[in-house]
Amino acid sequence: MQQMSFSAKRNPYQAYRRTQIETATKEQLLLMLYDGAIHYIKRAKMKMQEPANEETLTEKTNLILKAQDIILELMAALDMDRGGEVSKSLFKLYEYMNWRLNTANIRRDVAGLEEVITLLSDLRQTWDEAIQRAQREANTTGASPEAPASGATTT
Repeated sequence: MQQMSFSAKRNPYQAYRRTQIETATKEQLLLMLYDGAIHYIKRAKMKMQEPANEETLTEKTNLILKAQDIILELMAALDMDRGGEVSKSLFKLYEYMNWRLNTANIRRDVAGLEEVITLLSDLRQTWDEAIQRAQREANTTGASPEAPASGATTT
């Protein structure tokens, strides 16, 4: 019988999220990363729209840094050997997003955050559709469902 950690006892939501992550497929993890980055940027946008004080500026910066950490993970997960031009293009786009988040943070530029939210949302939707299509095709052929063969998925 597995013992529950002290933090899991105190916060069942954290235990639930940990289980979700530990049991997710690589495709589900990819979508979860996009969801997390979008979530943090939306929260940062709300903080940016509040009156500026030390607390809100710190919270906004920390939220943007969390989103940037996720984007760096997405960059690191690209399979540059198998992904070819798709992986190279995604890498450049992620670099742009990080730059845009940096400038938005420094300049308190809500439009910059909105731009990155849009880019991430579009990518997430595209990956979700590709994953669903691959699963439908796998069900039709009887093969095991895998992500699209672009090589740009997580490793």
